[in-house]
Amino acid sequence: MCGLCCPCFGENREGGATYSGNVLNIHAVSKEDRGTYYCVADNGVSRGDRRNVNLEVEFAPVVTIPRPRVEQALQYDMDLDCHIEAYPPPAIRWLKDSVQLSSNQHYQLSQFATADEFTDTTLRVITAEKRQYGEYICQATNKLGEAEGRVEFTESVIPVCPPACGQARYGGDASTVTVSSFLLLVATILAVVAAAQHVKHA
Repeated sequence: MCGLCCPCFGENREGGATYSGNVLNIHAVSKEDRGTYYCVADNGVSRGDRRNVNLEVEFAPVVTIPRPRVEQALQYDMDLDCHIEAYPPPAIRWLKDSVQLSSNQHYQLSQFATADEFTDTTLRVITAEKRQYGEYICQATNKLGEAEGRVEFTESVIPVCPPACGQARYGGDASTVTVSSFLLLVATILAVVAAAQHVKHA
């Protein structure tokens, strides 16, 4: 139970209900109770005075995976996204085959806080290779607990845009060849038409 006290005649929470009395007791506190509470003193004669109390609620991480399954063609980049809600802010890591990943020539990790309790993290797979396909784990940990989400990364025949828009990589040295999205689209259409004609005349 959490008790908020002030010498006044009413309390409310912005966007929520109004309660009378100088003590507001919150039973079975949950993360939805966090926010700013306003204590308003009003005797009906003059304009009431107002004070605010900010309530921070600590809770274990909650992990959400926007796209649990993604696919990309060989030699193209792909982003794996993970959304985390937690307070205090959690330690975040990405794993594949029980190995923690870090930024290098194969992967790029990034994360940014969208609010005190919200963090978005993205793992970019760079120039996808056969061995990079599989299951990835986004894991978040704070002092109250741990949570994880899983992303299945599979191979596709046609490059997926975004992020593979106008960029193609060929060869073992990962040299970069820039092509326009228009030419890439035309090449794909021609390949489909050629395959259809081959089937028709077979």
